[in-house]
Amino acid sequence: MSSRYTVETNGDIALSAATAKTIMNAINGSNSVTRLIELGVFADGTTANAEPLTIELCKSTQAGAGSNTGHTMAQSGGPTRTAQGTAARNYTAEPTVLTVIKRWLIHPAGGGLLLQGPQGREIAEQIASAQGLAVRCTAPAGVNVQGYMEVEEG
Repeated sequence: MSSRYTVETNGDIALSAATAKTIMNAINGSNSVTRLIELGVFADGTTANAEPLTIELCKSTQAGAGSNTGHTMAQSGGPTRTAQGTAARNYTAEPTVLTVIKRWLIHPAGGGLLLQGPQGREIAEQIASAQGLAVRCTAPAGVNVQGYMEVEEG
């Protein structure tokens, strides 16, 4: 049976205008599979006529780990066990190599993205050891975002 874990931004992450920023990354453990089963990203802008911000779900080879804040995944379901993978958030230097697999636009003035993948049709899956599923955001103007990823190992 699989166990579930939450990766989250742990509060606001500031986006600078026109600069892509990875806000969170779930990095697969050895001999494991990480499935993204739920994703949420929300903005706190206040300007009604602001340009939308871009949210990208990426696969990362982790060839370069980037600079980030380490994050301990919290178990949210399934049998109690230690997570095989690791997580990071709030990158100040981007991880590499990032390949966009899905992309969305949301309005920065209170907009949000919430996705839940039905069983057997998860949003994304990472099979390769020590590679990640990362969420990267780009905003035309400065805004804060918060988010979370619910991942399943097993």
